[in-house]
Amino acid sequence: MSQKFKIMENKTEHIIRLYSNKKKTLLMLIGSLLFVAGGIFFVMHPESFDGEPLITRMIGILCILFFCFAAIVFVRYLISNRLLLEITDQGLHIVDIHKTFIEWQDISGFKEIAIYSTPIIIILIKNSKAVIDDEPNMIKKKMMQFNMNYGSPYNLSSGNMAIRHKELFRLLNEKLIKYSNNNE
Repeated sequence: MSQKFKIMENKTEHIIRLYSNKKKTLLMLIGSLLFVAGGIFFVMHPESFDGEPLITRMIGILCILFFCFAAIVFVRYLISNRLLLEITDQGLHIVDIHKTFIEWQDISGFKEIAIYSTPIIIILIKNSKAVIDDEPNMIKKKMMQFNMNYGSPYNLSSGNMAIRHKELFRLLNEKLIKYSNNNE
């Protein structure tokens, strides 16, 4: 099993790297494969269900396609040791579909919320409107505008990270205090 997070230090920089949690990814892979099996059952035996067999088959096909794609993604995550968050002296590198870098000097704090019992860390930044206005990618800009419902265009979920939520929240606050004092 890989360690929770990797700390890399040299004379000029201190880096903490958080990777994906292999156990959670394996569970999601198993769940996806179960849904693929369910979709195959829908396609092979539509008469076992009430309703129109054609609709049952179509639901099965959609289920197979979606969860097969998800299973492929989870296999890729299992094979690679996927970096999700990098904490450096300069700021946070969030690695998701769109890589994001937030400097410590732009972060005013962190707060915790729960969305449908999933804990989320909101990254409070000093000038949210300017950050959203400067975003060239329209899809990311819309996501950032939606995230403003929670007080910031940026958030983190430790759900797939190899670290517990409370530990990540504590680590981020410690580093914010340390690095914001160093940058003043």
